[in-house]
Amino acid sequence: MRIAVLGDTHAKIDKVRKELQKLKPEYLLFTGDHFADAKKIASHLRLEFSGVAGNCDPRSTARQEEVLELAGKRFYLVHGHQYGVKKSLNSLYFRGQELKVDAVIFGHTHIPLCEKFDGMWIINPGSPSLPRFGNKGSYVLMEIKDGLLIPQIMYL
Repeated sequence: MRIAVLGDTHAKIDKVRKELQKLKPEYLLFTGDHFADAKKIASHLRLEFSGVAGNCDPRSTARQEEVLELAGKRFYLVHGHQYGVKKSLNSLYFRGQELKVDAVIFGHTHIPLCEKFDGMWIINPGSPSLPRFGNKGSYVLMEIKDGLLIPQIMYL
């Protein structure tokens, strides 16, 4: 199964939408900040998606966090501002351990990250439209194959 992970789009989706159209993922996970963008992308690509609201989605009725299972893997999806991710990932890491997930997926920092700690992935797709610290626009493409979760940061 191929899963696109995206967030912090801030209403600038054309470039990443075209990229995803070529890659043809089977599912979309959205980490918040312009939740309506996820709806547009998923509709355009005819994908199912799960997403959460970010700190820039004050009027959204989307959840603040979600635990879901895809292809036998458990994911914790959250924007991350609730856990102070710009200062430390410790609280987010421990929340993932509590929930017994295979991967914690978050946004907010606009900085891509794919790291495995004690058997649990910590994944941030960065931002395709407003990257920080000289990074290129980014998202993550995950593949679940033969019981393995393989995430990869993709740059635009």
